[in-house]
Amino acid sequence: MVVHLESDGSIRGRQGGSEMLFELIELVYEGLNEPAPWHGFAHRLRELFDAKAVSITLHHSPELARDVQVMAVAPDDDTDWALAEQTYRERFAHIDLLRPERVQAGEVVVIESTAVEPDCADYFAALGIFACLRSCFSEPGGMRCWVDVVRGSEVPQRPFAAADLELVRRLSSHLARALGLYARLQRQETEKTIYADSLDHLLLGCLVLDDESRVLCANRAVRAILDRQGGIAIVQQRLVLHDRTVQRELDQAIGHVLVASARGEEADGERLVRLRLSDGTVLGLLVSPAPRATHYRGRHVPSLTIYLAELSDNPVTPPVAQEAWGASIARLFGLTPQEARLALLLAAGRTIAEAATQLGVAVVAARNYSKSIYSKLDIRGQNDLVRLVYKSFPLLR
Repeated sequence: MVVHLESDGSIRGRQGGSEMLFELIELVYEGLNEPAPWHGFAHRLRELFDAKAVSITLHHSPELARDVQVMAVAPDDDTDWALAEQTYRERFAHIDLLRPERVQAGEVVVIESTAVEPDCADYFAALGIFACLRSCFSEPGGMRCWVDVVRGSEVPQRPFAAADLELVRRLSSHLARALGLYARLQRQETEKTIYADSLDHLLLGCLVLDDESRVLCANRAVRAILDRQGGIAIVQQRLVLHDRTVQRELDQAIGHVLVASARGEEADGERLVRLRLSDGTVLGLLVSPAPRATHYRGRHVPSLTIYLAELSDNPVTPPVAQEAWGASIARLFGLTPQEARLALLLAAGRTIAEAATQLGVAVVAARNYSKSIYSKLDIRGQNDLVRLVYKSFPLLR
């Protein structure tokens, strides 16, 4: 579509304004998948309005150093917009006409540089700003956003026309719907990150696979296991084991879970696989169906989950003995640093004599420390200490 400017400064499409509107609506919804949401929309809107810049303010607050914005600027524009906003906040934030909060959801207004006080008007002139078309859109959760289309002060100056305001006004409802979807996606992404962090914190590896057994994602705990251990890797989106016998067992387990899930046989939809690595470490793998969304289908739909855990008969193996956790244990249970270090060693299965040697203290001193620990925690002995410390793992960082 070829777009040109009418004599009144408004934009028109030779194939009709509706085609232009449909193009922008497509970009509004496509913007949900962009790294910077609605950047493509802002870029195209700037082109259509022949504007100096278009900004979408995703979050505005006087308490912030600057607004959270997505911007599209003309290729030849060398304005330092971050500095411009900083100067505005320092010198002109008191001007009511310029405050974003003044424009309510669904409103479209035009702010001309000549309408503000002289000092601010001179500043806009120095930036090459003639006028700004501003609109606001919001979603039920309370998120409010603003679109600013900034026209430069080139000659002849072109004010915004009624048709320009009408085009932006017709986009407002779509921006509001898209914002609601965006807010929901962001909440879900935050929840996913929290749950993934929780699994990492519990040292439980988690892989998500599609129905062709390709790895879609793996949490940090999986990456740590793969980095530490030989004999297991992700190669070209496939989980590959060095032991071919166990690989076949894993493949069969994956196939079984996929078939059971497709049939809705969730009760029989899990399989356990045990893998011994070359260094003697034992890995447990639980293959389980992923929750399926009824109306979600496609090539990369999450279909199953594989949970990984390092297993050992020796209680020393878990990272309870990490020195980094000593300070956390001390704060959590009200222990001294030395008592906390001893508590970690005892919880990891060390004897008093072994712990004393590792701490570099006499056995008598270690025994006195242990009595103090048991007294402070109101427990009877090492078995109770093991249970208590291991229960605290999810709180340690």
